[in-house]
Amino acid sequence: MTGMPNRGRGWWITDGWQSNRPGVFARETWSYSWSVSHAFKLHLDNSKSGLTAKRVNSPSELTIGDVICYDFEGDGRINHTTIVTSMVNGVPYIHAHTVNSADRLYDYRNSRAYTPNTIYYYYKIDDVFN
Repeated sequence: MTGMPNRGRGWWITDGWQSNRPGVFARETWSYSWSVSHAFKLHLDNSKSGLTAKRVNSPSELTIGDVICYDFEGDGRINHTTIVTSMVNGVPYIHAHTVNSADRLYDYRNSRAYTPNTIYYYYKIDDVFN
């Protein structure tokens, strides 16, 4: 994982999941792109090594494992990110770290977060990590 330990570089997380005390992750740390949707999109746009991707124009170009970033307000700030987990007739279904977001239609039109200004950013994750 590139960029470690600089939180502003790369896409990474340390092995802080292990601890002697339940619920305490003292050694755990991560890059901003690991935990902040907007930082993750910037990483996908600019990364030349490690996790890289290519932006595509249509959701039908995506496959399982690709990523969709959401700008719900249309203000240029990414609010949410999902992973494509299935394709049905060229339409992505996604999983997200949100309640009731397993195998959900990608467009989020039935979400409270959705607005008519929503902008989608579609990314094909490169299969080879360098």
